[in-house]
Amino acid sequence: MGWTERVRRGRAGAMVLLAGALLLALPACEYPGVPHPLAAQVEGKGSSGPPAQAAPAPGKEPPASGQNPGQSSPGPAVLQGTVTVALKDFKLDPDQLTVKQGAVTFVLKNEGRYTHDFRVEGQGLDEKAPKVGQGRTSEWQIDLSPGAYKISCPISNHADRGMNGELTVVP
Repeated sequence: MGWTERVRRGRAGAMVLLAGALLLALPACEYPGVPHPLAAQVEGKGSSGPPAQAAPAPGKEPPASGQNPGQSSPGPAVLQGTVTVALKDFKLDPDQLTVKQGAVTFVLKNEGRYTHDFRVEGQGLDEKAPKVGQGRTSEWQIDLSPGAYKISCPISNHADRGMNGELTVVP
């Protein structure tokens, strides 16, 4: 291969690299229900809204009234007020929740690479929180009546890939 051919190939390779870099630098587009994998990176990292307050870690809740500290609780802890849910690729953590009826504030922390969402369905209710970009945290409040609900990420096929769970609301 002669000098001219090497220069031509080197320029072609540089053009391919430059074109790839330009494509990555363009703002990410998102079709309804189909997130672009780089969209959250373009949006930037940070938190929208006030800083989140973490819910008690599972198994660390104080004992319910009338229960001895040494006893293990028969079921999941009943949370009240503020509940933190991590949105991961592709899992809700926790995916089983029990809360008291009334106003519940969900602190939604996107710990995944993709934009996620949070939906509560059941008891005649079908409500969806605003989308949460990568690395962001959002608070969403909803008023819940006693009963069983389905929770999920309604974006694209995220629920089918494992981002779903159950929410039980008790009086």
